Amino acid sequence: MTLPKIGKPATNALANIGVTELKHVSKIDEDNLQKIHGVGPKAIKILKTALAEENLNFKVLEPLPFRTPFAVMGSLSCNNAPKREILRNFVIGVHANQPTSIRHLHTDDCDFEFFTDVESISSLEINHLITHGKEGAASSITTLKSGEKLSYAYIFEFENSKKEARIKKVSIYFQADC
Repeated sequence: MTLPKIGKPATNALANIGVTELKHVSKIDEDNLQKIHGVGPKAIKILKTALAEENLNFKVLEPLPFRTPFAVMGSLSCNNAPKREILRNFVIGVHANQPTSIRHLHTDDCDFEFFTDVESISSLEINHLITHGKEGAASSITTLKSGEKLSYAYIFEFENSKKEARIKKVSIYFQADC
């Protein structure tokens, strides 16, 4: 089913993140939907009603470790996998410019840069979180309020193979307009 009439700014904002049908809306939680630049309370009310008419609901997410000024979507469930949770929280923390919130996730000599223009982010979609032994990888797409997309790939090395191991090294690659 196509999206109901929610206004051009909201329709465009959702299209920017690949949400073009009502079933796509059901994969986003209401809190994150409110953070997407261009989606206001009126659009959310219309979407909520349309979802209910189709026996659908907004997604219910497991709580994230800290709040962000932008929507966070995608592969967020850690399914009792501590290293997936470490990677998820690290990726969110880097984009949210939250050094104190992720300090415990990496060693002191781990070198990386934070996303500094947090106010320009509309959404962060985490697509992959993969761990195996002392290694891990993640990918994400950041959609800016301007509609520009930045695609990121992260390659991680943990300090050891234990489930509570911290990140020892990270390489972050990005490409604009993916």
